[in-house]
Amino acid sequence: MAAHDDPTSLSESLASKATMRIAGLHKFDGFYTPLEERFERISRLGKRAMGVRAAGVTLIADDKLWFKSIIGWPVSELPLKDSLEQVMIDSGEPIVVLDTLKDARFANSLLVTSGPRFRFYAGYPIRDATRKIIGTFCAFDTEPKAADETLFETLSDLGHLAERELLTSDLWDAQSQLVSKLGSARRQALLDTLTRVWNRRGGLELLESLLQESETSGERIAVCMIDIDLFKEINDKYGHPVGDQALRKIAASIVASVRPDDIVSRYGGDEFLLVLRDAAPDLCRSVASRISANVKKTRLRTRQESASVTLSIGMAISDASKPMTAEKIIEHADQALYHKKQSGRAGAILYPDDIR
Repeated sequence: MAAHDDPTSLSESLASKATMRIAGLHKFDGFYTPLEERFERISRLGKRAMGVRAAGVTLIADDKLWFKSIIGWPVSELPLKDSLEQVMIDSGEPIVVLDTLKDARFANSLLVTSGPRFRFYAGYPIRDATRKIIGTFCAFDTEPKAADETLFETLSDLGHLAERELLTSDLWDAQSQLVSKLGSARRQALLDTLTRVWNRRGGLELLESLLQESETSGERIAVCMIDIDLFKEINDKYGHPVGDQALRKIAASIVASVRPDDIVSRYGGDEFLLVLRDAAPDLCRSVASRISANVKKTRLRTRQESASVTLSIGMAISDASKPMTAEKIIEHADQALYHKKQSGRAGAILYPDDIR
């Protein structure tokens, strides 16, 4: 099923011509950028609305297909020639394939014959202001589907939502500055491949940049060191694949719990670094409570059962009246984290207020 004269197109209503012209003034550069809740939300919505195993938003560059967001399939990028999207991109039209094994264009793909063994595929091309295809919204399932007129309408709506987000929303301040200074290869080196948030080096670079700015702006910066409780026991009991699942889900949950301009990075094996701008004690406690509550709702899929996790969080806030290094504020947050671990885990402590 392809769209040639599809009456459900929402391109004019969702992204006006004026907005598209404005977007065209800026060079699109979203490859190898960190996890963003706005795209995770579209992927989650797509997975539920289309009733599929996996859904995501991809970007295309240098013959690669990179997943800006993907829910239900642990993949970060693919050679474009090996992807199911290649057929859709070549045609330039949205496509819904109810059974890949019955479609000669897909039947011999490795993603169909091995690996995930996808039997259903739907893809929608995302275009920039010049109408060049720069990415896709895509959905996959391991079971074929019956013909359903609503499938294409849902795909079209989700594709346009993803396109609007890519073209009309800028990356947030501190991270936008880093993205603008670095090429995609350098950005790739600053991202954690498993969780798709910044890695330790990326998080530290952003923290140091914000602390330097705060010396003149007077803005207070907070650091939260977030540790997964009993993570070794999760790995030992359920295996490393479940441990990896926990890291991915917790990273996504933290991103979903904070503001778009807050910075999330994977600091160590089971530890995350969260940097909050314009911080105050009440904000830190509120954010920590929200993160803990959201992660507690997260269930890990195992062969025998579902499992849950808790977090210990240590927090520290910079002093606007005196310069503070990244090393020093992290040291304070680490002290708070240590006290939380010693006092029973599963909660948050602010340095030095809550340390007795």
